[in-house]
Amino acid sequence: MERLFGTQGFRGIFSETLTPTVVERLGRALADFLRGKGTVAIAWDPRTSSETLSQAVSAGIMAGGCEVHQLGLAPTPMLSFAIPRLGDSAGVMVTASHNPPEFNGIKLWQADGAPFTSEDERRVEKTYLAREKLQVPTSRCGHLRIVEDLRPRYVHELAQQVNADSIRRRRMRVVADCGGGAASAVAPDILERVGCEVERLHCVPDGRFQGRPPEPREQNLSKLMKGVSEKGADMGVAWDGDGDRAVFVTHKGRYLMGDRTFALAAYHRLQASQDPQKSIVTQVATSDVIRDVARAAGADVILTRVGEPNIVATMKKTNAQIGGEENGGVIYRNWSWTREGMLTPLIILDFMVREDQSLEQLDHRFPTYAQVKEGVPCEERDKARLRDRVAGMVPADAEREDLDGVKLRYGDGWLLLRPSGTEPLFRVFAEARTTTRAKALAQMGMRLVQDAHAEIIKTKN
Repeated sequence: MERLFGTQGFRGIFSETLTPTVVERLGRALADFLRGKGTVAIAWDPRTSSETLSQAVSAGIMAGGCEVHQLGLAPTPMLSFAIPRLGDSAGVMVTASHNPPEFNGIKLWQADGAPFTSEDERRVEKTYLAREKLQVPTSRCGHLRIVEDLRPRYVHELAQQVNADSIRRRRMRVVADCGGGAASAVAPDILERVGCEVERLHCVPDGRFQGRPPEPREQNLSKLMKGVSEKGADMGVAWDGDGDRAVFVTHKGRYLMGDRTFALAAYHRLQASQDPQKSIVTQVATSDVIRDVARAAGADVILTRVGEPNIVATMKKTNAQIGGEENGGVIYRNWSWTREGMLTPLIILDFMVREDQSLEQLDHRFPTYAQVKEGVPCEERDKARLRDRVAGMVPADAEREDLDGVKLRYGDGWLLLRPSGTEPLFRVFAEARTTTRAKALAQMGMRLVQDAHAEIIKTKN
């Protein structure tokens, strides 16, 4: 059967697998899912195709009988913030997150600002693939209203989540690298709202991402790391294309992996929590530093499959205070049900001020791990077969977890082998106490996946 959605939403290359026709059809399917009633909030990142696709999905939604609230260019967490406050029935974010500029995509959101569950995505997908759709007479076609007054409220309420007065007194200096993405519309304003002196880097929306690629990996942030050191800043922050993930650079110009961002934010929030039971929800690819943080904070770690919807659903079910992923995305229970890349920098600043320590000092509180992230090219149609073949070939000399792909846990590290939900790759992640061991585990994993893939190709020929 044709599939539309991956780990969350769907992505494709504009004008090839992702066209206005496809997106209009999806809008009709979403309206059908909503039974032709209610209002859908729509926002987008600055990709050159985003406005085109937002108009197409809006047309489909309105043709299906629903109203549209158009937020315009905005980071994903602002859309999540807006949906329940506007009383909307659902939301649509037009974004391809960290993918290259020729890509775009669609993510769907529930009435409470949480991502659509996999089950609800499949229902929309089923309607999308069906020939017959809800037929709405002309008199019931929806209308579009532009919402222009939400950004100041969002910035104001974000600043209230931390001790903004204490941060203001410190006059922190921050280099903000928005990457030309959706964070450009909000992030510098938020930092200035709490009294930071902000040095802007790539903070003009640029759908071609000419300043740097939208993925905030270390190799893409050399300008930020150099700038933090040269300007004597307290820290640097970089966001992905839609602004739901943030990663950090210390005052020494040292890049922190997304796991470390998540770990520090989780520790700070859990320390302040008065709940008798504390827990962190994360996915199988996250660093063991989360286990270290949980022990220090007296919390449990609850593992899920990869994907923000899985984390949010588990947080709701377990009443966990915080959730997150290895990519720097953090979800805060008492704020909103999405990865909040706009709030996380404020949380880190609040932590630094409260402890009167630099980000470098805070990070050194917890053990460091070496990570290697690789991948084997794999077509979408081969992923399930490759996953099953890999599962049958892995060595039996380690503790094995099959929650999502196959994870082999050794005494000095772990290896994760799983198909990507967003790219044509079979991922190979390794972590260990030393770089040598992490590389050895990754090489073992790459050989295993490549051998399994070669067998699949051989059987097809």
